[in-house]
Amino acid sequence: MRYGGAVPETAQETRVDPDGWEAAIAVTDGPQLVVAGPGAGKTEFLARRAVHLIQTAGLGPEQVLLLSFSRRSAADLRSRVAARLGRSYTTIPAHTFHSFAFRLLEAHGDGLSHWDRLPALLTGPEQVALVADLLAAEDPKDWPLPFRGLLPTSTLAGEVADFVLRCQENLITPATLAERARERSDWRALPAFLRRYRAALAARGRIDYGTVQAAAVELLDHPAVADAVATQYRYLLADEYQDTTLAQARLLHGLYRPQRNLTVAGDPYQSIYSFRGTALTNVAEFPTAFPDATGRPARRLVLTTSFRVPAQILAAAVRVTAGGGLPGEAGPVVPAPGRGSVETYAFDQQT
Repeated sequence: MRYGGAVPETAQETRVDPDGWEAAIAVTDGPQLVVAGPGAGKTEFLARRAVHLIQTAGLGPEQVLLLSFSRRSAADLRSRVAARLGRSYTTIPAHTFHSFAFRLLEAHGDGLSHWDRLPALLTGPEQVALVADLLAAEDPKDWPLPFRGLLPTSTLAGEVADFVLRCQENLITPATLAERARERSDWRALPAFLRRYRAALAARGRIDYGTVQAAAVELLDHPAVADAVATQYRYLLADEYQDTTLAQARLLHGLYRPQRNLTVAGDPYQSIYSFRGTALTNVAEFPTAFPDATGRPARRLVLTTSFRVPAQILAAAVRVTAGGGLPGEAGPVVPAPGRGSVETYAFDQQT
């Protein structure tokens, strides 16, 4: 199926040309994945769908939830919707996954039995300082030999703080980490350290950014909370889906109801946060992870045309990625007009 032209139909996939955008935007039922190459307009598509939903479904903007990975992309999404609606920027509920998760905890955190009050959020520097204090109190004999002399250093504190954050963002518990550490001798001290770190957070009444999302996922396991949030937000739209961590994907799943509308947009080639635990399979796995009310996989909409990236840059991107082939990719993109050339070089790195 194709909006705007004739292309052979493939299962659950619709290729959308620019002149077919309006028709595609108007089909809002059920879960949908918008896949788009560089400059093909996936954020603009999401914004215009949000506007369509608000203008045609008789709902207020506060009932359409917009999510994205970064503050910058969430602000971009909000500003596009606000401009088209002619409304105040602040009335559009567009959030990062982090900020939305914290809002959930503020509103419904009393549903978590192990909290008697909402913990204060730990800043990045405060987290590193806490990790540094804990490392300084460690018994060096518990750590692999190469790390023993580094325990009091800020360098190791920063590395371990980042490691701990990635564990939280990917819902890795001390027990899970212990299983994985069996194959990584250099990780042998980390499961016990993660357990002590979590205990230190609880003792201080604090919570870090990664734990915010994990706690929100746990909160949405409570049917009463999940139903209340689903009632508040009738439509869900998420941008930059390729960059979501496991906790963020689980958070979205907790918000989702098959009989409601959900649209996410992403491109596996534009994933820039794999170092934070995002998976290149996010986009490919979305249709089966979020089936519709009948159990069928979510529909894929592929935006076929780039509005700002010319052929020379697209060709260079293909060369850099060794010819493509990432799961869930959009496939060939019609380039934007442009002149000039792009040269690519490969260099060996000595380590």
